Amino acid sequence: MEKEELQKRKIDCHTHIISPNIREEYFSRTFGYAVVMQFPERIFQNRECVETVMGDSRLFLSACIDRKEPISPQLHTIEAHLDDWKVVGLKLYLSYQRGRANDRELYPVYEFAARHGLTVTFHTGLCSLVLPSDNDIEGSAAKYIAKAAEDFPTVNFVIAHMDDPRFEECIRIVSEHENLYTDFSGAYETGTKEGNNVEAAIETFGKAIHSRPGTERKILYGTDFCPPINLAQLDEYDYSIEKIFPPEVFPLIYYENCLRAFPRLKQLLEKKG
Repeated sequence: MEKEELQKRKIDCHTHIISPNIREEYFSRTFGYAVVMQFPERIFQNRECVETVMGDSRLFLSACIDRKEPISPQLHTIEAHLDDWKVVGLKLYLSYQRGRANDRELYPVYEFAARHGLTVTFHTGLCSLVLPSDNDIEGSAAKYIAKAAEDFPTVNFVIAHMDDPRFEECIRIVSEHENLYTDFSGAYETGTKEGNNVEAAIETFGKAIHSRPGTERKILYGTDFCPPINLAQLDEYDYSIEKIFPPEVFPLIYYENCLRAFPRLKQLLEKKG
């Protein structure tokens, strides 16, 4: 496949394109589609998020679930807007908000996801250098997401950020569960060791990814793009993919895996033609 055609088919599974200004900057630098991860307002104000998604045919929403608010009303609101908001998933901010993925209070979220074909994405591991956080790194561990995945085998779960810094453990867990996926989005945040040394980061990610056979089927392309919080990197992710994977699996990484991981996204894109 020609590189230009591949770029147009890219699906960025993890962005924070939460305003028109961010949307304009993102699409001035890249092509394709993007899933927008809504923030709980207590973590970062993003009141233009839904409107931004609704106003662009290239954007789709992963609606946030704020663990510090009653969950049922949030699900009712999302259910009322599944179509007009173009909801393809739900986002839970582990680490930022204390708790584990297999806490029973979250099981209604997964039951809701199962009913509507939604994908659940978790923040895992280390947090942004600039956002408020409970810093519950242990509670966000992939091993707890694996337990939820076993209890809800029809729901796909994404372990965002490869459970930084538990990379190899994350890859082991993902490889053992058909409904688990991961990415290394957000890795190159300004000021982090990965952002300061991309080559070393690629070596670390590649070692983890290649530690298990067949992992190329479970890695998603994601950038975490959000310039207001020092996440303006795009080229670094293309470069990383080119260094870690052979060209024949680029379609898997850039869009085929995402279409398997996000069944409602696939459905909406097919409806668009």
